[in-house]
Amino acid sequence: MLEKIREGSQGLTAKIILGLVILTFALAGVGGYLGSTKETPAAEVNGEGVTRAALEQAYQNERARMEQQFGDMFEMLASDPAYMAGFRADVLERLIDETLQKQYARQLGLRVSDDAVRDLIRSMPEFQVGGVFNNDRYLALLRQAGLQTAEFRDMLRDQMVRQQLIRGLILSEFATPNELQRLMTLQQQSRDIQYIKFAAENFADRVELTEAMLEQYYYDNLARYETEEKIAVEYIELSIEQIAKDIMVTEADARAFYNANQALYSTEERRQVAHILFESMSSNADIKVKAEQVLAELKAGADFAEVAARESDDTFSAAEGGVLPWLNRGDMEAAFEEAAFALTEAGELSAVVQTSFGYHILQLHRFEPSTLRDFAEVKSEITQALQQERAYDRFFEVQQLLADVSFDVPDNLQEAADVTQLPLRSQALFSRQQAAAPLNHPQVLQRLFNLRFIGEGLNSEPLEVGAQHLVVARVTEHQPARTQSLEEVREQVTASLRRQQSSELARQQADQILAQFKRDGDFAAAAAAAGLEPQLASNTARFGGSLDAEIRAKAFALPRPSDAQPVSADLAELMSGDMALVAITAVRDIEVTEQPDAEDLERFANQHAQQAYEAMLAALKAEAKIKRPRLEMPEEAF
Repeated sequence: MLEKIREGSQGLTAKIILGLVILTFALAGVGGYLGSTKETPAAEVNGEGVTRAALEQAYQNERARMEQQFGDMFEMLASDPAYMAGFRADVLERLIDETLQKQYARQLGLRVSDDAVRDLIRSMPEFQVGGVFNNDRYLALLRQAGLQTAEFRDMLRDQMVRQQLIRGLILSEFATPNELQRLMTLQQQSRDIQYIKFAAENFADRVELTEAMLEQYYYDNLARYETEEKIAVEYIELSIEQIAKDIMVTEADARAFYNANQALYSTEERRQVAHILFESMSSNADIKVKAEQVLAELKAGADFAEVAARESDDTFSAAEGGVLPWLNRGDMEAAFEEAAFALTEAGELSAVVQTSFGYHILQLHRFEPSTLRDFAEVKSEITQALQQERAYDRFFEVQQLLADVSFDVPDNLQEAADVTQLPLRSQALFSRQQAAAPLNHPQVLQRLFNLRFIGEGLNSEPLEVGAQHLVVARVTEHQPARTQSLEEVREQVTASLRRQQSSELARQQADQILAQFKRDGDFAAAAAAAGLEPQLASNTARFGGSLDAEIRAKAFALPRPSDAQPVSADLAELMSGDMALVAITAVRDIEVTEQPDAEDLERFANQHAQQAYEAMLAALKAEAKIKRPRLEMPEEAF
């Protein structure tokens, strides 16, 4: 059999077939290599890709900025995968906006010269040493960031072009005093308002619900009935405060520490002296004679401060009467120190003293003897310090023991609790938002809600929740997020649908009265026909007050009454689900004659500029072809 196969494989036909097979595999392999190098972009903007590498870099930069700005608050948010998915999507949208701006700037023909890019790089303080551009530092920082010089220059050029576009847009905006006066007139306008409220709850008895309606509402609002992921946990908590409470320090311990460390509770003797310096870098008989003469003058009663101001070569102290700062032992040269500490009474003069600076005459200005605080005064301080020191030692000892036992016996925490004599605590099912301290720390939540960790069912490593404060935990029960069945939420669905239907009936009655008003033009009569009486809110300001915000907003959105239409009216839906029929009967304007100052005009122009910028982006997005492939969150987000 094998011989026949061998002989058959030598024929021409067999060789052709074999060659085709080999070629097929070869092309498939090459195609695989070629295809594997093509990366799906994070987004495409008018055919131009936003790379995943750019998205990842921007995402990490923005995350670092948020962590620095908000600290633990952001870490708490970052432990929620849904929040981080939205965070990543926002970063992508910003990159899309930047790409649109870059494309629009290119379309307008905006350019930045090589010289301008080079000047910007040379002016950046990150690349300077001693205020001067340093090429070695420039190259080193680029290598550290994983960037080539050409790549970095192109990035800067794109950024500068976008800035050109934005500056051109913003700086071209301006505001006139007349515009701002008209705005202030509108802001200070008041209106006479009449309104009728239709409370949805008043229509609840008229609502009839069927099973089909409940099912339809339930399926239309499935997201409302999704449960949060929950876990139950057992944990051991270890903190230095907890250990310190059990540390006893006796009075004998405290007194022994006091006796052995009296230097900690004493102050050294110190002096403040004034001096007159006769500067000399070496011994000089003439200068020493002059110093002796001045000393004789001082002993004869001359004022030390006046003589110091006249004779001392130390001009700084001379201006203060020769007085120097307080001196402790070891602050000055031995000769100077010995002479200074030999003086015991204020005003006492020393002999002429020679140091490496020259010849000095010293006078004692003030004197403070050494002191020792009484044991009774520092007893509480010592006790607390000893307690804290022993607590630190015990904490690290127990921490190591807890880590070892929880690792050696990984499927329960009872043995670790027994060995460390720490209580084993538990927390029943809770979601991320329901976690209580110490489990609500971001690092702990991120670990406990990690699906891989939950699946293993093992103890965690010690997780820090503060300084010398940690927990070791394990998940004992896990409830994945799920959509509750209609039967589970029937009461909730019924109540929500009843409110919706009640609000709709309230709208229908309000619509009927509004329709009658539009036919007859008499608001009061239309209300009276329905047995209702409008409430009045005269001279209502645009901002503030107790009137419902939705009623106020609708009233100021209605057209100004005219001779042809003395009353303007329309419906407003309140946040509560109630409806309101709103009418205005009068508008009062306050004439603004005060000329706005330059600061107000600049602020108003900036508002125009911001609106113009947002409008430009909205227009670019509306005209662009943007593809956003589904983005996978990185592993660390979960």
